[in-house]
Amino acid sequence: MFSSKKLVRSVALSACLIVTFALSYVQFDTISGDAGLFKRLEYLMYDTRFNLSLALKPKFENPHNIIIVDIDETSLLKEGRWPWSRDKVALMIDQLANAGALVVTFDVLFSEKQINPTDRLIEVLNKNDQPNIADQLTQFRSQTDYDLALSEAMSQIDVVLSILFGEDEAFEVGQLPMSLIINEQIDVSRLMLRNAHGFTSNLPVLMDSAIGAGFFVPSVDTDGIIRSVPLIQKYNDKVYPSLALATGMAYYVIEDISINSARLNQFTDIVQSIGFVDQTIKTGAIGDVLVPFAGPQKTYPYISASKVLTGEGLEQFENSIVFVGTSAVGLSDLRSTPVGTQYPGVEVHANLLDGLLSDHFPYTPDLSGKLMALIMVIIGLVFSIWLHRFGAMNILGLTVAMILLHFGSNFYFWHYYALNLPMAVPLILLMSLGVVNFIEGYVKEGQSKKKISNMFGQYVPQAHIEKMLSSQGEYGFDGENKVLTVLFLDIRSFTTISEQLSATQLKNLLNDFFTPITEIIFNNQGTIDKYVGDMVMAFWGAPIDDDRHALNAVHGAMAMQEMVIQLKPEFDAKGYPDVQIGIGLNTGPMNVGDMGSSFRRAYTVLGDSVNLGSRLESLTKFYGAQIIIGPDTYEQTKDTYACRLIDKIQVKGKDEPIVCYEPVCLLQNCTAELQTELDDYHHAYQLYCTKQWGEAEIELTKLEKNGTRAFLYRLYLERIVELKEQDLEDAWDGTYRHTSK
Repeated sequence: MFSSKKLVRSVALSACLIVTFALSYVQFDTISGDAGLFKRLEYLMYDTRFNLSLALKPKFENPHNIIIVDIDETSLLKEGRWPWSRDKVALMIDQLANAGALVVTFDVLFSEKQINPTDRLIEVLNKNDQPNIADQLTQFRSQTDYDLALSEAMSQIDVVLSILFGEDEAFEVGQLPMSLIINEQIDVSRLMLRNAHGFTSNLPVLMDSAIGAGFFVPSVDTDGIIRSVPLIQKYNDKVYPSLALATGMAYYVIEDISINSARLNQFTDIVQSIGFVDQTIKTGAIGDVLVPFAGPQKTYPYISASKVLTGEGLEQFENSIVFVGTSAVGLSDLRSTPVGTQYPGVEVHANLLDGLLSDHFPYTPDLSGKLMALIMVIIGLVFSIWLHRFGAMNILGLTVAMILLHFGSNFYFWHYYALNLPMAVPLILLMSLGVVNFIEGYVKEGQSKKKISNMFGQYVPQAHIEKMLSSQGEYGFDGENKVLTVLFLDIRSFTTISEQLSATQLKNLLNDFFTPITEIIFNNQGTIDKYVGDMVMAFWGAPIDDDRHALNAVHGAMAMQEMVIQLKPEFDAKGYPDVQIGIGLNTGPMNVGDMGSSFRRAYTVLGDSVNLGSRLESLTKFYGAQIIIGPDTYEQTKDTYACRLIDKIQVKGKDEPIVCYEPVCLLQNCTAELQTELDDYHHAYQLYCTKQWGEAEIELTKLEKNGTRAFLYRLYLERIVELKEQDLEDAWDGTYRHTSK
């Protein structure tokens, strides 16, 4: 057993070692570029923070009228497989030009000539010894030269084409556009840009008609997700723009940009910012920027290419910037991004262009690495010198508070100032040091049989205590995952009750109430978790295993309701106000164990199933029910208890709906009249779920007049009145979403 001083020294040493390891690893990770654990965690936190920030922002308004013409599945079905004939693409451009589009950018390549059908026909005629007819067809060649037709269409509007840069030096297809004009003092050969060795571009006849072109393959992080994209790239010591930058330059009718660089070493310069129009865009060392995603897929308007070809809805293209790309799965332009895993690449360019036009890009400060090191040193000092003095639960609370403080401040600078500051490594460090210090507080707490007895005597029946003490090795209290049943009981209108009584009377009322409640829990093999004011929390199935934990919990809940009735005469005699309770029960996987300090310990359950039990208790008043049980509790007790389906609900913070029930009575005590009422109600509920409003109202009205749960039936009648006025989706299944806890 460690002495306190030795334990403190061990914890302090462990904290120092953890901080040293974290600093060393991060430094190595920065220098080597290795995609290690920390970097992957940083990516994960970046994505989480990005999506949380988007959820808090107002709806995107598309201020620059950027529209995506989508070569989607519908277009392929109507117009045929891609690539389409160039005359069809020319028609699309004509339609957009006539509709008033300002710039049209193609996120596709036109690198190969289209075979002229007249040439093919002449070839066939010559092979069949019909040269006269072939000579006559020659005059029609220009009319079926669809590459030329596309070039002529492009000359009527500003069109930006795409370039695909690659690593193969022998691979040079098509014609490159003019390189960017940049400030003369920049030595391009020294710039640390992505350097291409080959390219695939478009036909010269098309490039001559286009106003510009840009590369269209963005960079991908080591986990396969696009978060940043270079705005410029090198080829043969010349600088070329990205597709978004080329589109922005076409929109502003400019040919040059400026580059602000800094000396890295005697051979290399890094990019610090790019001057675009009157903006200074801060970039990474290779001229890359974080993509300012405005939202998930289809945040920008998507118009099917087939509609453009038929002239449908062209009025929305007036004064627009159009990107032509594809969301069709078969055309392989779907990317993984922080805001979606099936995100069309064309919309990445749209987001980048919006960032250029709005002068809004997230930015990683140059001092972010040093800032992260400083944060980690401060965290290490706090945990090593100060935090270990507290007990385990206080350490846990302070650790959580520090985590929330770090996350909150980091998120604040991201959300309001678009600053990308390090998040994952300090969080991991906080959790690691919190665990080390928590273990210290935990180890310092006593483990003797007497302490076990003192701790659990107020929570579990004496029979449980005796069994635990006699088989101590079988029971671990460090925490384990088990399927248990949890119960939450709350006295309704407790604030009103407390206002009517003195402090002494209120204490006596609670004592008189909780004593028989505790006895019922113990008699039904339950474990008291805690009393909090007017609330009781208990669970079944731990620390002693109980295969009937759900049934015993429902037995206990029903007995509690009977006890409230039995206590009424006694409470009336003492002048106490009327007491009513609501009970929520839920069965599911939970983490159970005891935690605490030398001053106080608690044997408790944690997890989503526990939270749901608490939510169910809070819903008893909403549905006018005395007891509400979760779906798993119902499945384990339906052969013993007659139950009334309450609702299919989606509680706040959960995506999946659940069906909750109200136990009515033991099946053996269920009268024919009550069973008929239950059957009629369940039938009415099915009518409600299938949107058969009229029939459901008739059934529920009858039940409201003659049934035992008029409050519930009236609730559904009121809900139907509201739902009738709503445009419910076809997949609506009756789920009611509760927006408060």
